Amino acid sequence: MDWEKTSIRVTMANDKNYEKGYIVRTFNNIVPNPTQEQINLLGEALELISKGDKFQKAEVVLHNKYITQ
Repeated sequence: MDWEKTSIRVTMANDKNYEKGYIVRTFNNIVPNPTQEQINLLGEALELISKGDKFQKAEVVLHNKYITQ
């Protein structure tokens, strides 16, 4: 299998802005293997540019390509 891309799904919580109390945003084509520090920095940055959202969790998704011969 060959690495194709990495995505990250970030969950941000805010009872005032979202009907469900949270929103999940997906970012594509991030670095292949993000570190915990990089993920935390992304969460902090998203908090700074939001309207009171709080970073809850992140899910890193690796997209691999498998081609049969």
